[in-house]
Amino acid sequence: MADHYGDLPGAAAYHDARGNTAWSAAGVTDPQRVAALVRASSALDGIYGDRFAGRKTGGRTQALAWPRTGAFDHCAGEDIPSDEIPQEVVNAGYELALAELLQPGSSSPTVTPGRLVKRQKVDTIEREFFGPNDGVPSAADDMRPMLMSVEDALRCILRPASRGALHGFVARA
Repeated sequence: MADHYGDLPGAAAYHDARGNTAWSAAGVTDPQRVAALVRASSALDGIYGDRFAGRKTGGRTQALAWPRTGAFDHCAGEDIPSDEIPQEVVNAGYELALAELLQPGSSSPTVTPGRLVKRQKVDTIEREFFGPNDGVPSAADDMRPMLMSVEDALRCILRPASRGALHGFVARA
């Protein structure tokens, strides 16, 4: 059972083509790269899984969100075959894997939702907070970092988000 999208040769070719030399840097081992792919794939499913159309072909026992039945490519106007993991998902996994390789855990950080300090005065201690009433996101998912390269890779296969202005898909004529 697969625990990550893509493979090491595919990731190397992807990053080499984009000049991302950190992926193949001296001292980086294949086990580190595989671990980055696993973390990235898990984060990818966690962040975007509810916006992938359809359902897992293997049901609840399938580890990853793909392959799926009922998935659709909005840009091509075509169904995605139920035995396919779209290249868009693999490429998004490679993008997140690079971030994970450079900083493990970066795609799924630990956050504490709540009020944030807006201003803090040291002499005669004064603190001012801001939170959801001031336009600051309150849900942990809203605080996740967003890689636009991942958003770009997935734009055609995601269902529109129910919240957030940066989510959606682009249809091409």
